[in-house]
Amino acid sequence: MKHKILSQFYCFVFVLVLAFGLSNSFKRIPNPLRKQNVQIINNANNGPLGYHCRSRDEDFGLKTLHHKGKWEFSFNVNYLGTTHFYCYFWYEDFHATFDVYVANKTWEKYCGRNHCIWTVQDDGFYLYQIQKAENVKKHDWEKIIKRVRSKTRLL
Repeated sequence: MKHKILSQFYCFVFVLVLAFGLSNSFKRIPNPLRKQNVQIINNANNGPLGYHCRSRDEDFGLKTLHHKGKWEFSFNVNYLGTTHFYCYFWYEDFHATFDVYVANKTWEKYCGRNHCIWTVQDDGFYLYQIQKAENVKKHDWEKIIKRVRSKTRLL
């Protein structure tokens, strides 16, 4: 009886090793107990910054951030490592949409493990890189193209 239980245990461990392998992919499983933080700082000179941040599961709604204002949200990375947040920003005649957090090793490196700090400026978006101890430009603003309706009709 003892031998049967022991052999079943070894079979279970063997299946786990086959499923996850002994490669680095096993180390890529995120730690769901660690909180991840994303902070947005508005250093744009003129007027308020409008933004809308969301993931597949969470939607923070439309928000406004005034000059020198800060906004931060925190979340736990899911077990599958598929956590992904993006934001749409608008300011005067400009807009931009990009990922503010994606669960992978590259983002952890750029963000300084569990803090992604984005600074919005007149010329674009900067991510604070903890290794360099500096803001690095990652995205530019895009000019909003205003469409004018034509009053001419096709005959």
